[in-house]
Amino acid sequence: MRIDPLPFSVWYRVALDRGEDLIEALRAFTKKEGLKEAYVLSCIGSLKRVVLAYPKAPSEPIEIGTLVLEGLFEINGISGSIKKEGDAFKVHLHGSLSRAGKEVVGGAIYPGTRILRGAELVIGGIKG
Repeated sequence: MRIDPLPFSVWYRVALDRGEDLIEALRAFTKKEGLKEAYVLSCIGSLKRVVLAYPKAPSEPIEIGTLVLEGLFEINGISGSIKKEGDAFKVHLHGSLSRAGKEVVGGAIYPGTRILRGAELVIGGIKG
């Protein structure tokens, strides 16, 4: 087990707008705010396009598959981390989404995931 205290120096409420790419918006936010790390603690809202990733087999290296879903999705919850690596920001999110109030899908969320009406996030950040 590894336990690391997170010295959040700042907290944010972030509202994303219709049509924004979730991953790209979080990269831009982290860069703009001068954060070296950020943690998405809560996310609610809706999506119109979802790109999910999942492991296809337990072999090493793990082969990753992707699934692109179009439609109307409610965000049940998304959480994860954003970390600065050199000049880039690595976004690692997982979430659960529902369609038509009955079908639930989830997994790692990849670029190309688009906001339908809006999304609200609570993010803890570490400056640096």
